[in-house]
Amino acid sequence: MHSRLLLPILLTVFSATSTAQAASLRCDNGIVETGDLQEDVLAQCGEPDQREHTPRQIDPDGYPTEGSVTIDLWTYGPDNGMVRRLRFIDGRLVDIDSSRR
Repeated sequence: MHSRLLLPILLTVFSATSTAQAASLRCDNGIVETGDLQEDVLAQCGEPDQREHTPRQIDPDGYPTEGSVTIDLWTYGPDNGMVRRLRFIDGRLVDIDSSRR
């Protein structure tokens, strides 16, 4: 039963990610975009002004719960009124959001 449900879900995810455009952010040392690793973002943009970290969920036996991920939220700014929020899942940049304060 699970394998019949898994294939349509995977196809939906892959088709959505392949048609989505990568978001990007210009930093002092270059441009970062979704898909980049945290180390790459640090090299291009420097240390964020704020970091939030949500670790994987751990089961009672001390192992990561199946399907759990680490989530990191980095905030740069405000810079001239602009705040940029970067969201990482398992160390990979998945979303860039910019807003004015």
